[in-house]
Amino acid sequence: MSEAVSRTLFEQQVDLTSSLLQRMQGMESHLLTRVRPHLPDDAGNAVDDLIVAMDAEEWIDPSLHFYVDAVLGEMRTAIAAGTTEEQVPIPRDKLIGSTEAFDTHKVRSPAAEALQAALPPLEGLYGAAREALRFAEAIRLSFQLLHPD
Repeated sequence: MSEAVSRTLFEQQVDLTSSLLQRMQGMESHLLTRVRPHLPDDAGNAVDDLIVAMDAEEWIDPSLHFYVDAVLGEMRTAIAAGTTEEQVPIPRDKLIGSTEAFDTHKVRSPAAEALQAALPPLEGLYGAAREALRFAEAIRLSFQLLHPD
């Protein structure tokens, strides 16, 4: 019976790892062409660290999701810095009980727009890395509890 459970856990882990590897494909190019050019120079180290972490051919860095999260943080900071709010007057014929009112619109710089568009693949990579690595850790800890020697 434990063999069937272990095999099922293994199959689940293989599926999670496969999904992670699929999301990693083309990510270096995505980072270098769609992310890094729009980040401030000092944020480039986070991108470099992630590229190095993904470059291991024979293993997956157990801290991969931390590297992805660092890049996501840099991107979100740059998006916020490149976003302003503009007040647009509401036409008088649409006003009720007031002579003047404004609507607020967020306006992003071209760099902030580019980074916003580049977020989804990295968010997917983060989720896949976190899920695969946490599942592997849960399996490892479970076996350690069952076989403490």
